[in-house]
Amino acid sequence: MEKLAIDGGTPVRTKAPIVETDVFEQEEFDALMAVAKSKKLRRAEVTLEYERTIAEWFGTKHAIAVTSGTTALHIALAAFGIGPGDEVIVPPYTFVATDTAVLEQNAIPIFADVDPVLLTMDPEDVKRRITPRTKAIIPVTISGTPVDMDPIMELAKEHNLWVLEDACQSPGARYKGRLVGTIGHVGVFSTITGKNINTGEGGFVITDDTDLYEKMWGYMDFSRRRSLGPASKYHFDLPCTNYRITNMQAAVGIQQIKRLAQMNKTRTENAHYISEKLAGLPGITLPPEPEWGERVYFYYLIRLLPEVLGTDMLNFAVALAAEGVYNINYLSTTRWMIPQHLEPLFVNKAGYGGTKCPFECPWYEGKVEYYRGLCPVAEKACEEVLWLASVHPLLEKQDLDDVADAVIKVVNAFIEKKEKGIPINYATDAHRAALAY
Repeated sequence: MEKLAIDGGTPVRTKAPIVETDVFEQEEFDALMAVAKSKKLRRAEVTLEYERTIAEWFGTKHAIAVTSGTTALHIALAAFGIGPGDEVIVPPYTFVATDTAVLEQNAIPIFADVDPVLLTMDPEDVKRRITPRTKAIIPVTISGTPVDMDPIMELAKEHNLWVLEDACQSPGARYKGRLVGTIGHVGVFSTITGKNINTGEGGFVITDDTDLYEKMWGYMDFSRRRSLGPASKYHFDLPCTNYRITNMQAAVGIQQIKRLAQMNKTRTENAHYISEKLAGLPGITLPPEPEWGERVYFYYLIRLLPEVLGTDMLNFAVALAAEGVYNINYLSTTRWMIPQHLEPLFVNKAGYGGTKCPFECPWYEGKVEYYRGLCPVAEKACEEVLWLASVHPLLEKQDLDDVADAVIKVVNAFIEKKEKGIPINYATDAHRAALAY
């Protein structure tokens, strides 16, 4: 058995660890320079063209480009009229923005557990969480895996609820032939660095509902009324926000939309290549393919089987880092998932201005508590599902080989150690402290 690098062996990879990066080709550069030469840097004609390009690609009536996926979530919830006393059902296996966007409207996030295989929102648990105070549901297509939307839309129709698709990690994925983001009332996407579309920072919303579009447009631009044109700047009849994207980001985004299908194709090929190399390897399960749709790939996730490997995911990550294919600095970032309902923000009900509002305030007639055991499937997934590596289009075959070879090496070594009764204790107190919650 080849000695692990952490035990003094030779690392699989000698180059820097693989991290996500931006696809930025000559077309993006030329488009950006054209905006610079025009001296129209703020939101203007190029942004309008970007929004038309987005809407055409997704086949929707409307699109609005904004500063991030987070602000996209916010303007959608604002347009829905979500406010104090309302509840919004969210998944715990997601990035925190999905849930804190609800707090931005002074509403209460109610966590529904996820499917144990696909890690997407479980419609049956959603059904159990609905109360008279529920106003919306936010299903998340985590890492490109489409949610089972039909039962969620049926629940929404039955209870008169809004559905906001958080598709930030999955532009181009399909559910029963329909593009994700086009099934709910609004779909939101992120275009931050490393995502399937990248503009550095940014995001957008799509919808077929013209009334929602007008409201979201207003929340994007100081609550102005789009229909009134320039004169609308004197009609501030709602709380104001400014989530406008610039022409510079829009120019890059237009080129990214044009190449999205090809970039997704390359990401999928990269993911399938890794899966082929890892097929049949004991101790792990590979990313699933949902029966109801076609996924895309943001990140490549594997599930570890601790009972086979004889250790936990943290020791596995530390050993992979020594092999040069995992950046240990990601331990305390978004690449190491934490059940959102166990974040200090929710457990401690940390509200605005040093209060516990909206969790505990006169407008809210319910009672909410966040605790371990609330969403056991998501909690278990956070202990076992490793966000292994990006599969972005710029990766070379050697990069993919390094990732797969390192996983194979660590898995085989851990299984051998388990069989021989050798304890695996690579994670330090500092590593564990970085993950404490």
